[in-house]
Amino acid sequence: MTRPYPHWIVAPTIPARFVREMLAQLRLDNGARATLLGRCDLPREALRDGYRVAPLNYRALSRLAVGVGADEAFGFFARPVPPGSFEQLLRLLVHLPTLADAFDEAARFYKLFDDAPPWRLERGAKTARLLLTPRPGAQTDSVLWPHMLLLALWHSGSWLVGETLPLRRIVLPQALSSFTAQTRFLFGRQPGFGTQALLELPAANLQAPLMRRPAEAARFARRLLPAVIAPGPLASFEARLRGLLCAAEPFAGLSELEAAKALGISRQTLARRLAALGISFLGVRDELRRDLACTLLARGSVSVARLAERLGYSEPSAFQRAFKQWTGLPPGAYRGGRR
Repeated sequence: MTRPYPHWIVAPTIPARFVREMLAQLRLDNGARATLLGRCDLPREALRDGYRVAPLNYRALSRLAVGVGADEAFGFFARPVPPGSFEQLLRLLVHLPTLADAFDEAARFYKLFDDAPPWRLERGAKTARLLLTPRPGAQTDSVLWPHMLLLALWHSGSWLVGETLPLRRIVLPQALSSFTAQTRFLFGRQPGFGTQALLELPAANLQAPLMRRPAEAARFARRLLPAVIAPGPLASFEARLRGLLCAAEPFAGLSELEAAKALGISRQTLARRLAALGISFLGVRDELRRDLACTLLARGSVSVARLAERLGYSEPSAFQRAFKQWTGLPPGAYRGGRR
């Protein structure tokens, strides 16, 4: 009998566009790019739209990219940010009185590398906004940059005050609406779309005192990269559904009616509550299957036929068709490229 997978094991995979943009900023030739991908156990197909990258491979690539480029900002600023700069900044920020002061001071710090602050803080009576101010070009056209910067601000602010900052809204440019699922995973909530990327927080949280000491900065700096590519805190109802599907046998093998019954609600109520979160039952189930399949194929630890059986497909050919729809590659080519 196959051991059930807890929902936290099935980490969300990352779209190829994030990888492509990161490497584009390094301005490597084809040979150097292939070598860098190979060191992270990624094939050249990892740059194709539709390809999905497992979080461990993406984390390895991110760390190597910082080393190769000698730039913590992955080349998105006008000038490189030397490795170690973020840790040093944290050591300075912890001496400030409030979170608002820390956000303002950090923006001034990064202005040194880009001639203008990369964000600004707008404060109202009840709400505050961290608005990104991208330069025309790579920052404006990027999917990676607004996700990376907003996540870094949220996680760093949460670390400074010692608790997760409540997000009232996360807004991204309308052009990024096709990445809604990825944004939901990373922030743990449904994004909105507009003309400018921003985080909206309760204004009162900006007056929170900073709780950290300089000696803690190095550890957090090392943990930031894994944090920004990890799933955000999902709504409890969605987390319950994901856990239920991950524990099913075969994996994610429950029907919508079976899942509703296990949750103690009607099928209509299940559909309505998921729709309120901007998702669907079939969407959640397929994403779980896709991410587990990508992870196991990347490890090379299971045959295609066995994986199809584990995911509840009656025939390997049905799984192969589904996997090609998810990633643009048949499972054999996906695994072969990684090897």
